[in-house]
Amino acid sequence: MKVEVAATLLASAASAAACGGAAHVAVPSAGRGGGVAGPVAAGPPAVDALPSTSALAARGATDAPLMRELLRVEQAAPRSADVRGERDLCVRAVFAASAPVKAWFADQAGAARGEVATATSGTVPPRGPACLKKGESLHLIVEGEGPVSARAVLFAAP
Repeated sequence: MKVEVAATLLASAASAAACGGAAHVAVPSAGRGGGVAGPVAAGPPAVDALPSTSALAARGATDAPLMRELLRVEQAAPRSADVRGERDLCVRAVFAASAPVKAWFADQAGAARGEVATATSGTVPPRGPACLKKGESLHLIVEGEGPVSARAVLFAAP
């Protein structure tokens, strides 16, 4: 199953980030119903078992030094969006998944930018940021065997 993660970086979010703010993306979580226990439908593991985006963001100081938080992505279902460069930009993501995954950044043509990370938690790319030029866009792809839930926090420089 392929899960694509990221969020569109709007001009207003870019302005906020340039002023020290951060763009945040939140996906509404499914409600928890009560009732009689019954058979459980197959689906992605519970997102609640993953570290919060706040916990992932706290790893930025060590996993993405000298980079600012760009956006947070909470996700429990397949989705895709782009990080668009308003100027030349380097990005890195800190992620956590419910099962081992392959994670990487891809450009508009689908070409990988940077190395592929293979783990349940880590950074993408694993050994440094992926860069894009003004006007280009990248998206983070998280791919696992079977149903997978994932969260990520993206960091950028400058």
